[in-house]
Amino acid sequence: MKKIGIVVEYNPFHNGHLYQIEEIRHKYGKDAFIAVVMSGDFVQRGQISYMDKWEKTETALKSGIDLVVELPLYYSIQNAEIFAKMSTRILEKLGLEIQVFGAEEDDRKVMDRIIRLQAQEEYIEKLKMYIKKGNSYSASQRKVLAEYGYEDIVKSNNILALEYMRAIYSDNMKIEPYIIKREISEYNEKEIDCGRKKIASATFIRNYLENRRGTLSEIRGFLPEISYRIIEKKHMEAEKMEIKSITATEGIFKLLKYKLLMETKKEIIKIYDITEEIYARIYREIKKSDTYKIFLTEVKSRNFSNKRIERIVLNILLGITEEVMDFELDYIRILGFNKKGREYLKDLKLLSKDKENKNKVSETDEVSEEKIYVNWKDIEKNVESKKVKIEKNGFLIKELLTGKKERLNPLIINENESAYGE
Repeated sequence: MKKIGIVVEYNPFHNGHLYQIEEIRHKYGKDAFIAVVMSGDFVQRGQISYMDKWEKTETALKSGIDLVVELPLYYSIQNAEIFAKMSTRILEKLGLEIQVFGAEEDDRKVMDRIIRLQAQEEYIEKLKMYIKKGNSYSASQRKVLAEYGYEDIVKSNNILALEYMRAIYSDNMKIEPYIIKREISEYNEKEIDCGRKKIASATFIRNYLENRRGTLSEIRGFLPEISYRIIEKKHMEAEKMEIKSITATEGIFKLLKYKLLMETKKEIIKIYDITEEIYARIYREIKKSDTYKIFLTEVKSRNFSNKRIERIVLNILLGITEEVMDFELDYIRILGFNKKGREYLKDLKLLSKDKENKNKVSETDEVSEEKIYVNWKDIEKNVESKKVKIEKNGFLIKELLTGKKERLNPLIINENESAYGE
């Protein structure tokens, strides 16, 4: 049995994700074990996830995933390098053999050449030169790679793929990278070809939902039924409450304004990835802007992208400081599993037999040597780290903005349940 790992956001889970799972089963066999490391309620672009971690976990388990593990939020909202490094380390800790990821470029030899190229002094100096000229980091990467004939490589999935592979190589991990070519949709596409019937990016689907373009039936073909049902329910609840937007961005804006007015500059400047210049821009514009959208438009510059600013905003709200970003795994939290996932966890010596109910995790099963937990309360009990408080800050912000309290126990799906839980 092959042990496969994927890093995901599933925001929302769509047919492209289902295609990836089916391709894994096709290549490695139906008995392959598939685990995912997943961003929870906060995602890498610096926003609150449209689908919460439990909705995403349910969808994953009912779509062929055996084990769902959370990427801690203080890593899930950082840049591609940190996001990839820490998620891949979790896959390695879980004892997985192969990391599968999608990319526009599926020739591993090409990706390996780029990784070697980016380590060369000449490349690094050229990158610094473009950044000094006022280009963003990604724009600078694109310009330098173009000089070497790789101008088309700087796409979202390729960037993450390169970082996954770089993390595996630099940390001498045993896990083996495997690329599945991303079919049809671009990661951040805003529009789609009218002839396309089955696959659209998560960005397109979210934009459609947030902008209320039409009826849900127009995007139904891009979604597995379990995802569609969850989205339909959320959509109806939002309409009932007369919510104009389901992204909670204006709530984030209000919290940020309160935080900046209440905290001193001395405290804010301790936040991870903030600089004097960014602080000055944020502080100036937070007082002048009426909406989060206007605020982001005014704060961004050639050097500071909207995504970076949004990540810093969440770092501020969550209290993520330079001090806690030590890039260590203090704990690994299990969000859910099916029967196969439970057996895998037993092999990792995480679970003990519960004689009364085989589908429940015993509350006495606390932690393995690898610090892998199945219950949030056990993390609070056993882990002495400021990172625990940051996660709890995330629980609170989620509840304030969405009205949903955090679940403390993992989600367990029986193998004999149908794909849609009926």
